Amino acid sequence: MLRIRYLRNKYQKRLIRPLYAQTQATPYAASLSAQLVTAAQSSTFSGLSPVPFTYKGGLVPGTVMVQKGDLVDVAASTTGGALQLHFGLLANFVGGELDDLGDETSVGVWRGPDSVYEILAPGFNDTGLLTAWTNSVTGQPVALYAGADGRLCEVGQLSGGVASSRQVVAYLIERPNQNRIIVDLKV
Repeated sequence: MLRIRYLRNKYQKRLIRPLYAQTQATPYAASLSAQLVTAAQSSTFSGLSPVPFTYKGGLVPGTVMVQKGDLVDVAASTTGGALQLHFGLLANFVGGELDDLGDETSVGVWRGPDSVYEILAPGFNDTGLLTAWTNSVTGQPVALYAGADGRLCEVGQLSGGVASSRQVVAYLIERPNQNRIIVDLKV
């Protein structure tokens, strides 16, 4: 349940919904990295490098996360050329008007190969997805990666547009409309 602080947000929906996750996925309990905790408490994520996508001042569910020891952080498309091993998709709003956490530092991270999720906008980067989805009628799966802002995106949104050194986070199963996608998680 969302902890809504402002009446104007009473119709806000959760941006990630597990569709096939009963045996395939696990909501992993994790703690935020120190830099994310500081950013969430001040609702100022602009000081992070790279700057993650925010909505109403906070991180959105569906953001790709990486594990650093026993902590999680927002994934980036590049980190000094090193490959990041993606951990899963953020389950909570963190910081801003829609904060699920309050003073807590624990979050849920959905993970599990072959689990299927519906992700609502703005929880994914839609730029180029329509073209990729339209071109996929040949049977080629549309691979989704962690973009520079931590959201799922297609290969054209990656820096340099090359996926050879990047980990596939999910495959696009369906794009029913511009406001939602159905993905098959691979991490």
